[in-house]
Amino acid sequence: MATAEEEQHNAAAYPRPAYAWYVVVLMMFFYVLSFMDRQIIAVLIDPIKADLSLSDVQISLIGGVSFGLFYSLVGIFIGRLADSMNRPLLIALGVFIWSLTTALSGLASKFWQLLVLRMGVGLGEAALLPSTLSLLTNYFPPKRLATPTSVFLLGAPIGIGLSFAAGGYLFDVAQDIVAADGWNDVIVIGGSAAWKLVLIFLGVVGMIMTFAMVTVREPRTTGAVAAAKPEEHALKASEAAKLSDVKIYARQHWLAIAGLYVCMALVSLAAYSQAFWDIAFLSRSYDRDPSSVTFMYGMVQMFAGLSGMLSGGILADRLTRRGVQGSSVIMVMIGCAISVPFSFMYPLMGTASSALWLMVFAIFGSNMAFACAASAMQRMFPVAMLGLAAGIYYFLSNSVGLLIGPTLVASLTDYVFADSDKVGYSLSAVGGTARLLAFIVMLAGFKAYRDLLREREQTSA
Repeated sequence: MATAEEEQHNAAAYPRPAYAWYVVVLMMFFYVLSFMDRQIIAVLIDPIKADLSLSDVQISLIGGVSFGLFYSLVGIFIGRLADSMNRPLLIALGVFIWSLTTALSGLASKFWQLLVLRMGVGLGEAALLPSTLSLLTNYFPPKRLATPTSVFLLGAPIGIGLSFAAGGYLFDVAQDIVAADGWNDVIVIGGSAAWKLVLIFLGVVGMIMTFAMVTVREPRTTGAVAAAKPEEHALKASEAAKLSDVKIYARQHWLAIAGLYVCMALVSLAAYSQAFWDIAFLSRSYDRDPSSVTFMYGMVQMFAGLSGMLSGGILADRLTRRGVQGSSVIMVMIGCAISVPFSFMYPLMGTASSALWLMVFAIFGSNMAFACAASAMQRMFPVAMLGLAAGIYYFLSNSVGLLIGPTLVASLTDYVFADSDKVGYSLSAVGGTARLLAFIVMLAGFKAYRDLLREREQTSA
């Protein structure tokens, strides 16, 4: 156990708590913006289709595949850069790129233009997650890392919730603007459709927010490096681990790494399937107008996501301080266990209100797992290879989630149940089964994860 003098020295090696938490909150706001920029297409589907005369396949390419492919693939490359480059600068470049391409999307007049620009959004957003997760390890000591990580990740449920809850309001405001006299005479954007104004607005907000990154310091050149573990001192503070060292480390700890990565890929599959099809499920199964359930669904996503993220991170840190080894992975398994029964049940409820209530617990459990999986990964890898590890982690999660999840639900609906009104049965099968398998996989890798943590602690002793 560390002495009071050692704990004081370690605390001094990190930035002041007030400043560190400022950075966490700022990064969370960027994460909110990133989710709004990626999810807003789901809110604007019908206006975009009508204005550009697109098919369902074309709109799905714009909203999912074009973004998802670039976001997932580029994330590995940028994660590698985050292990050696100035991370605040990398994040700022990413924010500016995705915000610029979002704004330019509001000027697109053809399918291919919007498709390419959405790839740019994925390219820019790929910088945020791996760089921030790596950055936070130099801002907070390991025993207090889960809570700030979960606060940063709150941006996901807030962004999703705001996309659905506020996206419709932004579109209504934009419709009033384009209906005003003299709109066609406005320079550059005059005569643009309402959906284009929404994208331009979000993009401009992001570009302005980018300037806030000048207040974020790169801690690799500060005392935080002094607190790094001895095996990490074999590398310069600004030097990434060699790929050969990464491969050796991955082979040594493959079961722990595979357990976490595969588990969260399955949770992502369920979560993306749910976010993509829940509105259609509610409207088809209960004969509700999509616009009438969008706001309520946004509130469910926001409330359940916020509470799941925060409670998971706080509980994981408390368990860690009490000496519980592998507390973050324990909370991942608890989150999966909570979400499994409700994932099977909510799409089969007799009323929309009962389905929404049960959704809360399915989303709560998933977000608890997301928050704690990120902190588990931060403790699993040396900081010199964490950016690359995070890039690969999110590549797998997003590839499985974005590219397989929604299509799997659609395939079951079309080819197994052969009835679009039975999308709820597909959601139940995909979401419940995926989260159950996630729990089993993480349970299988739990011992290996605890052994990994013990090895890292012994090496640093």
